Amino acid sequence: MSTAQELYPDCQQDDWFDAPGNYQPIIDSFGSVALQHDEDGYQGDTWVLYKDGARYGYLCFGWGSCSGCDALQGADSYAEIDSIIDGLRSNIRWFASGAEALEFFWSHDWDGDYCGSGEDIKAFVAKCKELLTEEATCPT
Repeated sequence: MSTAQELYPDCQQDDWFDAPGNYQPIIDSFGSVALQHDEDGYQGDTWVLYKDGARYGYLCFGWGSCSGCDALQGADSYAEIDSIIDGLRSNIRWFASGAEALEFFWSHDWDGDYCGSGEDIKAFVAKCKELLTEEATCPT
């Protein structure tokens, strides 16, 4: 597991801290990204489907446009970023198999989810269903 200092080595500058604004190093540190979609706006959500051997993981998180509304941009120390990393890591929902993940993507109440009502999440979910269905029907 990577630490904030490993992912963002240039944040500490003498007596001040330059918080990063890019979540991608954190996302990539959690494992192999099978699918990812970031909303195209000044604020929004990111959805990630991870593949780790036979298991899959799903992560959704929101981000903002400035240090007042985005946790990463507002971080004042490596310790704060480590806390953000830990929070995101603990929010990954892991499934033992592609079939289990596929069942989740079909049965989850996306309209009732805080990040589930827009067209972006609908497109992401459709891509996940497609990928997981293809993998379930293809012999390894």
